[in-house]
Amino acid sequence: MSCSGSACSIRLALRFAWAFPPMVFGAVAAAQDSPPPYLQIFREEVKVGRTGPHVAAEAGWPRAFAKAGMKNYYLGMTTTYGPSEAWFLEGHSSIAEIEEGNKAIEDAPGLGTELDRLAQADAANISSARAILARYQPDLSNGVPIDLAATKVWEVLIFRVRPGHDFDFMEAAKMYKSTVEQKKIDVPWATYGVLAGMPGPVYLVFLPHKTLAEIDPATGTGAELEKAFDADAMKKLSTLSEGYESVEDLIFTVNPQMSYLSPELVARDPKFWSRKPAAPAKKPAKPTE
Repeated sequence: MSCSGSACSIRLALRFAWAFPPMVFGAVAAAQDSPPPYLQIFREEVKVGRTGPHVAAEAGWPRAFAKAGMKNYYLGMTTTYGPSEAWFLEGHSSIAEIEEGNKAIEDAPGLGTELDRLAQADAANISSARAILARYQPDLSNGVPIDLAATKVWEVLIFRVRPGHDFDFMEAAKMYKSTVEQKKIDVPWATYGVLAGMPGPVYLVFLPHKTLAEIDPATGTGAELEKAFDADAMKKLSTLSEGYESVEDLIFTVNPQMSYLSPELVARDPKFWSRKPAAPAKKPAKPTE
């Protein structure tokens, strides 16, 4: 994450990432997670050629938060397809909870100084940053609980809607959800309406995948979805899409080194989530004369 000069006092409110807070429904459901009511996103554009240094710099943030005993758990991920970006996502039950978390970070002895140092070191790796606040839309989602620890790929659809055409998006989303439910297709997604941080109206749709292969429209769930929508349904969806300014599809790969997750979640897949950044290669010793 980044900040500069006096702006570093503000970056605590913008230190965003995602982590679904675990929703425990008994022993079996301990490995299931549900979309949080509010989502903060800190979105960074990474400079070409600076991906490695950026990951190394970001790995310092989880260490700093863990040392200070913070519980602002978040998920870090980078684009596989799309512009060179890193997204950090953090779920909350309310905006008041966000405020309380920011204050806890501000009050932690020595943490602010360390975060300032990390932000300044990372400034050379990014060209821009954006903070976003979004609210969960359950009626426009297929909120089947997922296992966050097993989700290694996230697909994010960004719907930029023409002003006054929110109803078109909502009708299309509800139609899509109804069709999936009728056909009994196992495809969860979470829809968030952006409250602040982007020119709107904007809706973000998050689709979890265990592997990259799951996005293939020719196999598995993708093939089921293509068969589920007949010509009439596709025609109606096409008509409703005239209310969109644009639709962008980004594919992200989760990065454990840039993430700060709860010990309980890490324990579900410790081999993956406990991975450490690769040590920098040692320079060869100069030959002695």
